[in-house]
Amino acid sequence: MATRSVDPKKGGTLAMPAFLISLSSIRDAILSLSAVYALTGLVLLGFAVMTFADRSNRRRFGSGLFWLILGIIFIFGTDKNGGLLPHWITGLLVLVMVGLDGAGRVTRGRPDDATRDEQVEHARMLKNKIFLPVLVIPVVTFAVALYFRGRGLNPTDGALVGLGFGGLAAMLVGLRLTRAKPMMMMNEGRRLNDAMGTVSILPQLLASLGVIFTAAKVGELVAQGIYKIVPADNLFLLVLANCFGMALFTIVMGNSFAAFPVIASGVLVPLILVPFGVNPAMAAIITLTAGSSGTLMTPMAANFNIVPAALLNMKDQYGVIKFQLPFALTIWSLHVLLMWTLIKLGF
Repeated sequence: MATRSVDPKKGGTLAMPAFLISLSSIRDAILSLSAVYALTGLVLLGFAVMTFADRSNRRRFGSGLFWLILGIIFIFGTDKNGGLLPHWITGLLVLVMVGLDGAGRVTRGRPDDATRDEQVEHARMLKNKIFLPVLVIPVVTFAVALYFRGRGLNPTDGALVGLGFGGLAAMLVGLRLTRAKPMMMMNEGRRLNDAMGTVSILPQLLASLGVIFTAAKVGELVAQGIYKIVPADNLFLLVLANCFGMALFTIVMGNSFAAFPVIASGVLVPLILVPFGVNPAMAAIITLTAGSSGTLMTPMAANFNIVPAALLNMKDQYGVIKFQLPFALTIWSLHVLLMWTLIKLGF
């Protein structure tokens, strides 16, 4: 059985075997974000099963249910290619997860960790080879992104797909290097997952919050408040309000990229760019990085400030933020002065 396809050079059609079409469809299905989400969900389901079976965890049923729901969302939730779960069901499942965490039902267990002597011995045996799994991830990510670009597909999607399969390749390389069993890999993965805890889903939730704030025109409300307090011709105070608002929203959202559309559309453009004829590229990048200083000051940026503290077993979970705070405030102040100076100089 064959089908017809257009020959771009001759303008006619070419017979294409059906099995080639099937292979192409399988390839496209594998190299897709949906496949990466499904693989992530399967890992989370594995963590959920292990948590249910962990009698050392006093909250094993609540904890296991949390990771089970998250795994189901990753596998069956709706993305741009569709999904089995309607949006409203996904939203309800997220609310259940929030309820479980808010009620204190999600805690970490006590997996069997390697002893200190075992860790030292493994480090001595592996030496610098331990970095090979880490290096595999960017290599695979870059290769898949180039493949997507060569096929005329979205290279951003390719990078995300490559990141997912790069992680899978890194796991295989790690198993080969250490000669460990897959169950040990799952145990270590679950240990790290428990160490990060529920904050691992915070970036996704905060990104959604940024979309909601933008749609609700929160930036315009902020601009109205600034109009009532700051004179329209006082450039320094407007720059100060712009950078302060950007840092403040970044502290709330945990991500300067999520906060930028809110502040740019509501404050930067109508109050500074248009009235003063400012270079938009210069003002935008300084506003964005001023918000990044807020990232250093907030627990909402969990991947920067809370997760490292958990992975390093720090006694104070806010220790990273406390150390960064004076530097962040200094950097933010310099952003205000730099933006104001460059506008005054006509850059």
